[in-house]
Amino acid sequence: MSRTYIERTLPVEQLNPVAMSEGNAKKPVYQMHKWWARRLGSVFRTLILGAFAEARESDAAVWHRFTEGGDLGSKVVLDPFMGGGTSVVEAIRLGCRVIGVDINPVAWFITKKEIEPVDLADLDAAYCHLEETAGRRIKKYYHTRCPSGHEADVMYFFWVKVAECPRCGSEIQLFPNYELSRRDHVNVVFCPQCLSIIETKGYQPQTVCPECQAVFDPRKGVAGRGVYHCPACGHKERLLDAVARKGGPLEMQLHALEGYCPTCGRFFKRVDEADLALWEEASAECAARWDELLIPRLAIPTEGRSDPRPVNHGYTYFWQMFNARQLLSLSILLEEILKLPDPNVRELMLLAFSDCLDTNNMFCKYEISYHKISVFFGLHAYHPIERPAENNVWGTRYGRGTFTRCFQKMRRGKQFCHEPYERLTSLRGKRYSKRTGDERIEARIAKDMEDFLRDGRTALLRCESSEDLSWIPERSVDAVVTDPPYFDNVMYSELADFFYVWLRLALANTYPWFIPLYSNRAREIVKNDKLGKTTEFFNEGLTTILRECHRVLKKEGLLIFTFHHNKPWAWEGVANILMQSGFYISASPIVRSEGKSGFHSSKGNIRYDACLVCRKQPAPQVDTAWSSLEEQILEDAAYWAKRTIESGMWVNEVDIFAIVMAKTIEHYTKAWPAVESSSHGTSIAAAIDRMQTLVKLVKDLAHQELPEDRTQSNGLVQLAFVLAESRAHFESGAGNRQQ
Repeated sequence: MSRTYIERTLPVEQLNPVAMSEGNAKKPVYQMHKWWARRLGSVFRTLILGAFAEARESDAAVWHRFTEGGDLGSKVVLDPFMGGGTSVVEAIRLGCRVIGVDINPVAWFITKKEIEPVDLADLDAAYCHLEETAGRRIKKYYHTRCPSGHEADVMYFFWVKVAECPRCGSEIQLFPNYELSRRDHVNVVFCPQCLSIIETKGYQPQTVCPECQAVFDPRKGVAGRGVYHCPACGHKERLLDAVARKGGPLEMQLHALEGYCPTCGRFFKRVDEADLALWEEASAECAARWDELLIPRLAIPTEGRSDPRPVNHGYTYFWQMFNARQLLSLSILLEEILKLPDPNVRELMLLAFSDCLDTNNMFCKYEISYHKISVFFGLHAYHPIERPAENNVWGTRYGRGTFTRCFQKMRRGKQFCHEPYERLTSLRGKRYSKRTGDERIEARIAKDMEDFLRDGRTALLRCESSEDLSWIPERSVDAVVTDPPYFDNVMYSELADFFYVWLRLALANTYPWFIPLYSNRAREIVKNDKLGKTTEFFNEGLTTILRECHRVLKKEGLLIFTFHHNKPWAWEGVANILMQSGFYISASPIVRSEGKSGFHSSKGNIRYDACLVCRKQPAPQVDTAWSSLEEQILEDAAYWAKRTIESGMWVNEVDIFAIVMAKTIEHYTKAWPAVESSSHGTSIAAAIDRMQTLVKLVKDLAHQELPEDRTQSNGLVQLAFVLAESRAHFESGAGNRQQ
């Protein structure tokens, strides 16, 4: 058996800085639409290049193809969990033919539109048409006058939820604070009594309203952490109790706006009678057209829901997550998009429309320090808030997440597909973009397997479970490159339903997988005990899929996937699934993930992925004595932790845990089944438990005085040296604070 480059090494010294940069600003093609837990394109590009490079190749040679472009000559790559399409996009870019499968229709649609070719001139023409039709109608609901009296556009309307005090009957505006903006030592706040807009020099805890003379602290509102108090009588109550008393979502009141004036620039103001009249006009039209509006009228699923929100906040239908002006505007826009004659252009505009839903609902807040609206799914959850910001659906010169901005984002994604590039770092530390040869990200979408195998750069995308891949011939795939679901980390369909119920309005008559009411499928492989999807269900489903991958892989083919988790049981589960599926891990290089930054990240946050490179069993003969394996694991972990530091990154205790776990399951699966069945055998559970104990010892040693001579140190001490060095660099300020 001949090894490949990826089983020997990866150019992490060059890759990690690029990956970190991409984690902060993903490539345009991956910004076209929201998908959760996206992996980094630069990492998957390197994995695919490494999978098909010979072991003897140098880091320089592989990195040259990364930066200058490469063509892998129609190798067949399969991703059975394609999600947002990272592996599909990167494999097509490298000249591969790709099979992508995902059970979620939203994921399928996103990936399809990422790789389908389009003429940018056709996109521009369609946008101009929409601007003259839908845009003209929508924009009339987002105009105002600036404080100087000029005609102006509204960027954001500011709303607040209201509740009735059960003790004294007062109406309470549930403001968490009274701030609108912090910029250049000038704060913009509003009075809690009369709602006047006030500018102050910095934060003033005793702000005096010049209009009504009220004295207030702009940072101390009446609501926070799910509780509010009545300013009249002091009564405290949970927000959920107020919702329960009302029997539905709390009412909202409009109190301020941010606008853009071509003469005066951006401004804040308290809403006036004309602004309120405009709201009433939009509400009246929404009510008059209610029966014909193109909006989702489905109930939010409650059975087996992992996150009780937004249902426990009174939202029982998807349309309730939008206000009347948003529903009217979105319906107008969707109606016009569906009239576009070209199916490909129509679907791309639909993708931009769906993406703009993330910032055009009443669950978005205004980021007062960044002066823009937040996206709904900044977190992997439905998170109701007390002071929502209503975006301008069509858009004006400034503002985030409008349809215009989402169209521009989608267009940049397709432009990137025509001329893909990588963001690199020069020897002087400056970042620059480098076009990667004549690569393109576009493929002909095949109808079936026969069509797929016929000719050229093709992609076969299927929206179904990968538990049955019988339509793929045995031993026909060169590599499986994927990112499987992480047990209970992300409830994909529960989140994707937010987009699905809108996309379904447009696509149910075209694609059968958009006919069901919701995106959830019985065979979706996640761990959700409320749906009866236990750990056993997850393990069985993933094992079935990996066995199918084993069947379709060529004899020397590789299964490669990225993985990290902060719980030992998850690593044990992955190891068992691989062994039961007929695989062993031949290598596990460590690379920068898309995770959040900082040495003292949150307890569960891991910043590095283990790239698990797997081959079909049996593994080559290795030493199966656990005592020998233990030292190999620690030395291998120390080697990759040290290389991570040499790449300009830093590691903390959680990172060390993940690296050691990756090396544990690698060396264990290589030695299995002998390591378990011998007279002094060790189970995978016992092995992981033992290595977890050693990780704790590494943490303790890193705080102690370590020997000066490292040359004779064992793996345990080497790891402690790496961790201590990392901590010292970070705490001294010498570390890369951009992590």
